[in-house]
Amino acid sequence: MKYDLHIHSALSPCANDDMTPANVAGMAKLAGADIIAVTDHNSALNLPAVKAACDAYDLKLLPGIEVNTQEEIHVLCYFSTVDTALKFSELLYEHLPAFPYDEEIWGRQLVMDENDEILRTVPKLLTGALDMDIYEVKAACEAAGGICVPAHIDADSYSILSVLGFFPDDIVFDTIEVKFPARLDPLLQKGFVPRECSVVTSSDAHQLDKIAENLKELPKDTSLWQLIDGV
Repeated sequence: MKYDLHIHSALSPCANDDMTPANVAGMAKLAGADIIAVTDHNSALNLPAVKAACDAYDLKLLPGIEVNTQEEIHVLCYFSTVDTALKFSELLYEHLPAFPYDEEIWGRQLVMDENDEILRTVPKLLTGALDMDIYEVKAACEAAGGICVPAHIDADSYSILSVLGFFPDDIVFDTIEVKFPARLDPLLQKGFVPRECSVVTSSDAHQLDKIAENLKELPKDTSLWQLIDGV
């Protein structure tokens, strides 16, 4: 199953406005993806429309959210249903600071319907850091039946390694995401990454031409299959 499990829609202020639910699903289908995850920053509000678009294009959707923890570590939280992701999204919004938001500076945060029509915008800046640390986010995700995956661990910012410099011994992840696969071996050799983790690589697309770049088969040893079998 070919996958791209890290895509942003126009709900994320850093994504282009043409990252509409139908455009995202259509581009992923053209690229040859079998399953995608739209993982907007700290919110799942576009997932109902994305699910409708994926159904129309015969794509599987793994509902997800990219969460920015208190430490400013990005983690991907995946769920088996859109409803579960939406409930988790409500929890996150309660823990999101009411940072003064100016769409001229940050970009628009567009909630859309299945026809790509704009329903509303979100008043809080969604890219802000929650008042929940990585332990609390992972625990809340798993309590809701989800799976938590550290995002782009090899990135120079907003990753567990760029923020902490290591993987804490008291928090265990089954799967990690790497932005650039060539960086993985040096990290493994230096002991920065647990060797028992399954590794996924997705596009982290914020614009249409980046969706489903360099598609790969989903690793058979990732626990994400537990969720995917139910979607």
